Amino acid sequence: MLTILNSALLACTALVAVPVVAHLFARARPKERPFPSLQWLRQAERKTARLRKPRDWFLLALRTLAVAALVLAFLQPLWFGGAQLAAAGSRKTVVLVFDQTASMSFVEGGQSRLARAAAMANDVLKGSGSQALANIVWLRSTPQTAFPEPGVNTDVLRDQVRRVNATYEDGDVSSALRLAVEQLGMGEGTKELYLVSDFQSTAWKGATLDVPPSVKVFKLGTAATLAANACISSLVVQPERPVTGTDARVVCRVRNFAPAEAKMTVQLAFGEVRQSRPLTLPAWGEGVAEFRVPCGAAGLQSLTAALPEDAFPADDKRFAVVEVRESWRAVFGGPAKDASLLLWQKALGAMGWIEPSASMNSADVIVSVREAPAKAADLRHEAERGAVVICQPGEDWSGTAWMALLGAGAKEASIAGEQRDRQHDKPWTMQTTQDRDPLWQLFASGEYGDPASGNVWRRSRFNVDPGTILLRYVDGVPAVAAERAGKGWIISWNVELDEKVSDWVQQPAFLVFLGELLTHHGEGASGVGARLLGPAQRVTWQPQRAVNVDQVHLQGESGGDLPFEQDTRQTPPALHSVKLLPPGHYKWVVDGQAVERAAVNFPSDAESDLRCLDPDQIGVGETLSLGAASALIAQRDGFPLWPWCVGLGAVLLLVEGATARLKRKEVAA
Repeated sequence: MLTILNSALLACTALVAVPVVAHLFARARPKERPFPSLQWLRQAERKTARLRKPRDWFLLALRTLAVAALVLAFLQPLWFGGAQLAAAGSRKTVVLVFDQTASMSFVEGGQSRLARAAAMANDVLKGSGSQALANIVWLRSTPQTAFPEPGVNTDVLRDQVRRVNATYEDGDVSSALRLAVEQLGMGEGTKELYLVSDFQSTAWKGATLDVPPSVKVFKLGTAATLAANACISSLVVQPERPVTGTDARVVCRVRNFAPAEAKMTVQLAFGEVRQSRPLTLPAWGEGVAEFRVPCGAAGLQSLTAALPEDAFPADDKRFAVVEVRESWRAVFGGPAKDASLLLWQKALGAMGWIEPSASMNSADVIVSVREAPAKAADLRHEAERGAVVICQPGEDWSGTAWMALLGAGAKEASIAGEQRDRQHDKPWTMQTTQDRDPLWQLFASGEYGDPASGNVWRRSRFNVDPGTILLRYVDGVPAVAAERAGKGWIISWNVELDEKVSDWVQQPAFLVFLGELLTHHGEGASGVGARLLGPAQRVTWQPQRAVNVDQVHLQGESGGDLPFEQDTRQTPPALHSVKLLPPGHYKWVVDGQAVERAAVNFPSDAESDLRCLDPDQIGVGETLSLGAASALIAQRDGFPLWPWCVGLGAVLLLVEGATARLKRKEVAA
């Protein structure tokens, strides 16, 4: 849009006609001719003095355009490209929503998205004018403002922008916009809202963009290219609390956010153990790398999975803390002389890492063989606490007991016992189900035998959810089923261990299967979740007894001390890191000994997909592209064209002068 400042001088545009009039009335200088008579010269002179049609159109055009350019310069035209902003001298309120989330640290073209955003925000603040009230809303998981309310000190805001760093958090776009609208409501005059972001699709696609119509919204996008990225999205240890001397299974899930297949190597570090697995990831797909790591000495061990570093290294590692225990504690319940119960005690004792316990409340494994139906509710309670409950019901268990044990989803049915004569009848045999379940991975090669081998002559008939069955009899009756209950598991057991009616315990795969069954389902451990944190959480430790804070240190992987504070509102007082910490391993140290560990992880589900929306796809406002403060001033006050007009007029006059001299030489010749 073109605007004229000196509109009072519009009458001067008539001066553009001066070169035309001059050409129409100008006398041509006749050539000198060596004629003896003056008659012909006088006739030629009279002919050139008449009004004549211009013979040099090029010179006329140059002179006319030169005069037009100079006249236009005096009119002082302004050019407004795109949205016209409030004038510099007018009162207005400017609020920037500045994206500080993890995706802004991605580097493209030698510059991070955050650095590009900082340059844009600096331009906006510099060009906002001396009378503007301004503030910044930092887009994080919990958005915050730079000032309590908009103020005139934009230099402080510009300094904060220059020193800003990307966090390792995701962002709450809806909350940030609500906070920005609140800040605009505290100001006065024209309201302008600037969204400075890479507009990552994961965060912005479902955001609520509720902005009043009176607010002018402008979008400044920082994403330059389609960014390819790979990340470790999850790291799972089974069991969560393995026992020393056993192997733990580590499942590392890797995602590929790119339109092409990717090949990479996953590196795993667990204590002194180092392993690697090659992995091929399909376009926009994922893959799984599995490891089996030996568990050494008891205690808290750090676990790290890593990918080769790329342009977005923040999500190339994932961390976990594994509590390796000396042993599991087991409680047994049932008739004292029950043959199956006695064999259960022998089998678990043979594991070497399971010890008997007197208290069910602290047990990791609870074996219940034909206990009273009234125990069903207690067994479920212990499973929800985190224990693995193995229940072999008796024939006196009714459907009501099943309901209490397995929850509302259990079918109302009584239990019926069945028995065959070992000497004359064919036994029942079993088969595995859910062949892709990780439980069966160890048996895939056949080295450890067939876990379903064995013959059974006595069993019960009862109903469980078909999706929970791990072993079943050939005729479909469930043999072993596992169902999640709170933090733990309930394993419904329908295989007799009494050697008079079963030979399963004599099979070479039995003890291996029993160990795998327990380790794959023994995940309900208190404190494990508290050691796995997101970047928006502070590292916390609440000692079980009072400690001297002066002897406590919070340290990262490099070993340097990190600041922390004490929260005396809790009993005993809890200790928290002062700042949000980047992904990595951290430990609380007392008297030189690590007493607690924690792992902070990147929010891969929200920030690793670096695909971004085009700013025009955002449902509000106009898109701006600002390279410098002068561009914003031009956007606000208009771009002055008079210097260009003066320059153009000067160039045209130079060309006109050169052309006229050339013409005169031709005439003289």
